[in-house]
Amino acid sequence: MSLIVTGLLSVLVLGMCSLGWAAYRHFDDALTRVNWDVEGARPAGAAGEQNILLLGDDSRAGTNGEYGVVDGVRSDTTIIAHFARDGSATLLSFPRDMLVPVVPPAQAVARDGRAKLTEVLQLADVPGLVTTLESLTGLKIDHTISINLAGFRTMTDAVGGVTVCVTPLPDGSTRNLHDTMSGWNGRLGENRLNGNQALAFVRTRYALGDERLRVLRQQQFLAKLLATATSAGVLTNPAKITALLGAVGGALRVDQGLDQTALLTLAKRASGLSAGGVRFVTVPTRVALPVDGAVDGMGTIPPHGAVLVADQAGLAQVLAPLRPAGSARPAAATPDPTGITVDPAGITVAAVRNASGRTGLAAATVDALRSLGFTGPMTTATTTGQTLTEIHHPPGQQAAARTLAARLPGGLLVEDPARTGDGLVVVLGSAFAGLATTSDPGAAGPGSEWTTAATATTTGGMATVATPSAAGAGAVGTGAVGTDGAGTDGAGTDGAGTGAGVAGASMPPAADTSCTP
Repeated sequence: MSLIVTGLLSVLVLGMCSLGWAAYRHFDDALTRVNWDVEGARPAGAAGEQNILLLGDDSRAGTNGEYGVVDGVRSDTTIIAHFARDGSATLLSFPRDMLVPVVPPAQAVARDGRAKLTEVLQLADVPGLVTTLESLTGLKIDHTISINLAGFRTMTDAVGGVTVCVTPLPDGSTRNLHDTMSGWNGRLGENRLNGNQALAFVRTRYALGDERLRVLRQQQFLAKLLATATSAGVLTNPAKITALLGAVGGALRVDQGLDQTALLTLAKRASGLSAGGVRFVTVPTRVALPVDGAVDGMGTIPPHGAVLVADQAGLAQVLAPLRPAGSARPAAATPDPTGITVDPAGITVAAVRNASGRTGLAAATVDALRSLGFTGPMTTATTTGQTLTEIHHPPGQQAAARTLAARLPGGLLVEDPARTGDGLVVVLGSAFAGLATTSDPGAAGPGSEWTTAATATTTGGMATVATPSAAGAGAVGTGAVGTDGAGTDGAGTDGAGTGAGVAGASMPPAADTSCTP
């Protein structure tokens, strides 16, 4: 949802140029400001930079039950927008099924202090989500902007719809054309989407089979929405600008600190980004492994279900240019490729102690360390709980400890004069998210990265940015789709779809499969 906010902030500034101060007041008056005060110690910020948490939640408020009823509110899209001093911006997307330590951990005590990222909002509300993300990234979040399902739909309709291009998945299949859970029904080639269809498109999960592909699909759609919202057809149409700003303002909730002055400052910064100065990055993750506590090949960690875990080496590489200079935690030794100077075969690990509260973690970690070439008795024991992972080493063995710490992301080096030459001791804390599978952050891969442009494309058979075409999206009904993609309107009126709690989205006929993947 972050590109929606970024693009519409751009429209806000450009709209003021044509409509004046009234446009801004129209937008600001429609906003809902919420007291989301964050307590406790927080990371330091950097002068001239801002980090904005952008949330797309799954609240059904304003949908008249059209998308079903759910208990609580979860984050469907979580992105940190980083505005740098040089005027550039990075949008850092977090997969919703990523397993994270919840801060404060008491909010997730029934889940061993951890939860899927999508659940943190329900467990700890916005302040708890902010604290959790700040702890994970080391970035200070300055403001929060949230939008719900109804707002997303309204904004898409306000720009007259969005055209996306859908291509087959990497395996050649076309299962990404239909998703009964989200209500998405599309076809290969260009698809002109109205609000309901766009919502079904970006919420598709099961048809894609991979949460990371879902993040890419959302990024691609939002880039297209940004391009449409800042196109001449909108900016030269006062009625469309007014409707768009009103729709956006009424759909957003922001923190109280984002007052008129702060909002206008942010809008001015965002206004220079619509032409392509946005870098998209997805937090690198992998399917949970046995060393993480997974009990099967699907990455299932009880009681959380199938989850993704952060690739710590890749995450550190992604975060490095976003963190303030000198803000890196000095005691944290990972992931630092320059510190990997000792052959694991020459490193003795005396013991691995489990202080995480997760049964079997020490034994699984020992197996993983041995498979990576580390040696030593590696006796296991359970100790009292602690949050952070530590690597205790004798004086003079810093290089060996750094090499081991590079495999234990977030591990803190602790020099212990009482230890002599019997090796290193690992103490696994509750925040331990698994071993890094590579000692080279570059090899781990920082995730998908691309820039906004009229010709932007990505791999994986996902939607790509397509040239805007004329309006004419089919009506939304129960989602009935004709043979070979020649869609017919679903039975019922717009938005009256039935099925799995969502409106079905039937596509207009005359499929065009000539768009560039």
